[in-house]
Amino acid sequence: MQVRKTLVLSMQALKKEVVDMAELTLVNIKQAFQAFQHASQEEAQAVLKLDDAVDAAEESIAKHALQVIWREQPVASDLRLVTGILKMITDIERIGDHACDVAYMTTNIKTKPNEHVVLLATKLMNNLESMYNMTIQALELNNEALAHKVIDEDENINVVYKEALAKITDMLKKDQIEPEEAVYSLMILKYLEKIGDHATNIAEWVIFTLTGIHKKTELY
Repeated sequence: MQVRKTLVLSMQALKKEVVDMAELTLVNIKQAFQAFQHASQEEAQAVLKLDDAVDAAEESIAKHALQVIWREQPVASDLRLVTGILKMITDIERIGDHACDVAYMTTNIKTKPNEHVVLLATKLMNNLESMYNMTIQALELNNEALAHKVIDEDENINVVYKEALAKITDMLKKDQIEPEEAVYSLMILKYLEKIGDHATNIAEWVIFTLTGIHKKTELY
């Protein structure tokens, strides 16, 4: 009984660490996008300094997960959760990297971005923020339905991204935007779209922790 209690507490602590890491990267994304909206070099540089905390969290969680496997020898759903977490933290770390990518691109934009680009990017960011919040909730609440909703939402992210891509390309052809700004803006939009992909990956691993099935393949 004591061993089981220790395992339950260990799993709860491990899961909280993952949720905290995901919430940290969400803050980083929002701050990076705010820096882009303001074309703020200071805000962008501040975001770049935040990545060390994300990397440290990934390393700490990975060590904790391996300790749980070694000390507690989890089975069934507990083992699935530990395995899923080891996969999730890779995607969460990449999300943190993309927040830094957005910030870095922003350091190359010297004037306030084109208002049409900001509107397009804001639409994408709003969808993305909602999607990633849903991903974190699916993990925290063990909610399979929410995880499936995240996966479905990725298609909307892709549609908005393609819409923005087409618009900026058209603006570039009509000399309505400077080529350099267009390139940096398109890169920022691409990084936001990639964050949606990683959120989808996390949702798929959430489903695995609950069902043992990953992308229609029964793993455990």
